Amino acid sequence: MEVNEINRPNRVRKSRYGCRNCKLRKVKCDETRPHCLRCRTYGVQRNFNLDTTDLQPLKERREQPRKQTQPHCTPLRPSIDNAIWADDGMSFFKLDQYDWDLFSRFRHRTLYSLGGSDIVQIYEDHMLKASFTCPFLLHGTLAVAAVHDGYLSLSPTVAHCENHTTGLNPKDQEEHKDPIWTTTGTLSILAFASINAVSTNDAWPLGSPDCSNLEWLRLGSGKMSLWNLVDPLRPGSAFRVMIETLIRMRKPLPIRGTEGVPEDLENNVYFTVVHSLSRFLDVPQENVALGDALMVSNYMHNKFEDRLRNKDPIALLLLCLWYAKARRVRWRIDFRARFELPAICNYLQRYHGGDTHVQSLIPWEEVGYQA
Repeated sequence: MEVNEINRPNRVRKSRYGCRNCKLRKVKCDETRPHCLRCRTYGVQRNFNLDTTDLQPLKERREQPRKQTQPHCTPLRPSIDNAIWADDGMSFFKLDQYDWDLFSRFRHRTLYSLGGSDIVQIYEDHMLKASFTCPFLLHGTLAVAAVHDGYLSLSPTVAHCENHTTGLNPKDQEEHKDPIWTTTGTLSILAFASINAVSTNDAWPLGSPDCSNLEWLRLGSGKMSLWNLVDPLRPGSAFRVMIETLIRMRKPLPIRGTEGVPEDLENNVYFTVVHSLSRFLDVPQENVALGDALMVSNYMHNKFEDRLRNKDPIALLLLCLWYAKARRVRWRIDFRARFELPAICNYLQRYHGGDTHVQSLIPWEEVGYQA
């Protein structure tokens, strides 16, 4: 083959005016001023100028919410101490000052790190108000804000996690379907961001065996099993504004793979994960959305999950490659990847160093990456 026939990747035009954070994260800056939208979504302050250090955690929003979508929270109940309550007629919850501060941090900071403008609109138009009529949703909201505090190295606490599923019943009335779907989403966030490791050696698969290490996979697939019960795309659902993202998450894979792949390989436990991962890796980093990342992790269950629990090197490598790209999509993925990605790489090197195929694919360049 002639040298000039070799396909070379198209060079992406480098931004001359983008912020340093986007350059460090290797994503294309949208150059929106004064706040880069990509930085705000990721949870860090923009740094076009030298007055802000790189990857500085985002402080609480100071801007006022949009007037047209300003939620009307339940008015303060008349009581001796002027307390704020969440009550659905069967259970209730009284917010103290710390809880209210958590709720404010969720509303003005954490919310903007969960997804794009559609998620913000759903919460501002529906879920913030629904939190005060669905205590289980409020507990989930406060728990996510507390975990986000931990990610930003503030005072972490998950005191609301144990009350998160109280009152959560998929057979509840129609008006609770959207809050239930939202709550299962916060459950997935909490499972993902709840990791006990404080160093690489503590993290799975290097650390001591812990049955909860892969619970985030089970909860993720459990959320999708609720789809037919709550149907987030039904007429009148608050989530219809996310129709493109939700459809992308459930987009079926082709029945067959590349022409010439033997049938026994198409039926093995890795096939669907490899197929979805190859699609995910082909998406340019600046265009990657949460739905693209979840499209892969949603297939990491059943027999593939069993392979992960048994520390199978191929399954570990596939998870490793997913972490390497997905960690830049949302902070909750990066929270776990900070520990598990280098732990997986070190495990594969330590116990499968003789497998040259596995060793050649380990993304070592991502081990030193810090968001």
